[in-house]
Amino acid sequence: MRFIFLVLLITFAYHATVKANTLKEVLALANQYTVKIQTSTDYPFIEDGYYASGTGFLINKDLGLILTNKHVSSQSPSIIDVNFKGESKIEATQVYIDPVFDLALVAVDPNLLPDFAMNAPLGCNIKSEQGEEVVAFGHPHSQDFTGSSGIISAERFEIAAQTEVIQTDAAINGGNSGGPLINIEKNKVIGINTYGIKAEGLNFAIPAEHFCPIIDLFINEKDPSPYFLPYFFASDNNKEHHLIVSDMISASYRTCSNFPREVTSNPKAIHELQIGDEIVEINSLQVFNISDLHTALRQIQDNQLFNLRIKRNDEYVDLTMKLDFSRYEYITSRRGLLFSGVLVGSDYTSTDQAMNEFTFNPCGYLTIQGVDTGPAYGDLKTYDQIISIDGIQFNQIYEVQKYLENKEEVDFIVRRYETFDGSWFVVDVKESIEIEDVKEISFN
Repeated sequence: MRFIFLVLLITFAYHATVKANTLKEVLALANQYTVKIQTSTDYPFIEDGYYASGTGFLINKDLGLILTNKHVSSQSPSIIDVNFKGESKIEATQVYIDPVFDLALVAVDPNLLPDFAMNAPLGCNIKSEQGEEVVAFGHPHSQDFTGSSGIISAERFEIAAQTEVIQTDAAINGGNSGGPLINIEKNKVIGINTYGIKAEGLNFAIPAEHFCPIIDLFINEKDPSPYFLPYFFASDNNKEHHLIVSDMISASYRTCSNFPREVTSNPKAIHELQIGDEIVEINSLQVFNISDLHTALRQIQDNQLFNLRIKRNDEYVDLTMKLDFSRYEYITSRRGLLFSGVLVGSDYTSTDQAMNEFTFNPCGYLTIQGVDTGPAYGDLKTYDQIISIDGIQFNQIYEVQKYLENKEEVDFIVRRYETFDGSWFVVDVKESIEIEDVKEISFN
């Protein structure tokens, strides 16, 4: 009996030592590929603030390429500094910002990387298993280069966030967003820490299966941006259910005199799918939610045929479709117009919510992104949609810039959402605004 107890004790000590050494190795390597990111933005677009801080990790040392969250990098022209552990700050540039996932790629001069810097070991093909032990690494609340351990609680689709996530009880707080979620046993990055909920043990990361294709496409100089699909989709957070076509964006949306969008380059494609169709597979890859759909499609080249399996009226139907939808415009090509303390842009809502844009701004009006100190303060408001200026409708930033450059005062008609007595109303308001300091805001 004493011999058996001794064997069990030695076995337990051995496994504890192996686990401790593995965790120590995981953290040692994480310190070599993880960076701290600090962002400052003079003129933030509608979804951004003036300052942000977080984490990123090196994914290509030759190119100086770092992956982070776009809420860390900002979706506006910004000054970005990154630093490796114990190293001075290096200036970074936004090179790709994803319109669907909370992801961004920033680049630094590879010649400025420290010698110890290494590429993060990405677990692109690792499927998360409930109960696996993980570490969220980053800088929570300015506690730099810190690891928080936990387990994988689940992998699910979050309807409110409109993204598939790994749920973990490893703490994700302000500062380690954009950092690696690491599988301890395999010592691989299986996700990017994205957000936490103000409840104990509810934290979320975007799985590597969704960001790895973006990285591969970008490195191989192919367009990684997703396609703009002329459909709305319904889904839930149950992996057993597939994605359902719930509505279509068609010519019927062109009801406004100012509507500027090209809905699709192939009107026939709208009729290939029907409301109620359940998307099952794309090129033999199963699709359960909108994240799966975008990840599968963005890897298909423009004008390329692909196989689509749907379930319609309880029967499986196989379609061959041509992918000639337009892609989302690069966020780094967006333009804004600054005047009188007002920033105007083309987006009503955050750039990753196409459904929101078509629902709340179906006419595609230019929108007030923010109002700072200046002549318009208190009159124009963030989210105001510009219906007309001096009775003239505009749908391009450069047209407004050209018109305002020689004006001293103009009359705006703006559309806004107001609340009264517990109800929402849409109202149009006239405001006379003194014009000063007209200039373009861009990433260039």
